[in-house]
Amino acid sequence: MIGASTVINPIIKIVTTVAILAAVGIFIVRPILDTTEKTIQQVNDNVRQSQQQAQQDSRDLSQNIAIETAQSRTSSFIASLNATWPAAGKKTRSCLKQAGDQLGPVKKCERFAEGLVHAVQSDRSFALSYATSVAAQGDAGGAARIERCVADAGYESRAMKRCRDLADELLFG
Repeated sequence: MIGASTVINPIIKIVTTVAILAAVGIFIVRPILDTTEKTIQQVNDNVRQSQQQAQQDSRDLSQNIAIETAQSRTSSFIASLNATWPAAGKKTRSCLKQAGDQLGPVKKCERFAEGLVHAVQSDRSFALSYATSVAAQGDAGGAARIERCVADAGYESRAMKRCRDLADELLFG
């Protein structure tokens, strides 16, 4: 016999199964997926922050190395200057002290010291040595001109080169 119960029972079973599956999807699967998505997003955020921090740390380390290298080179130049030109060593040491731990100013002191050691110091030493020789030859006025030129030249490369040229001229004619 075909009755209402034979048609309704399978429909009720299907509706019940669909309702249970929908409930499972809404109350179990969906929260798990939401939690998983949030966890993945947090992990991605943490990885991104770690990468940014690592990049910043790398930049900081590079800058610190550059500062320390420039300070070390400048200190070496100061040691060289102190041997023959203590005033220049003192001026460079003062520059380095004022620069602190700032890369730009430290590099400026390094360039200043390097210029003194590689260009100015040599011309200054020759000029003063030649002034002594000029004085030994009996030209005290010429020696005084050379010494005055050196004092006026200060730390300027071109000015000190002119003093050396003057000394060359007075000594060698």
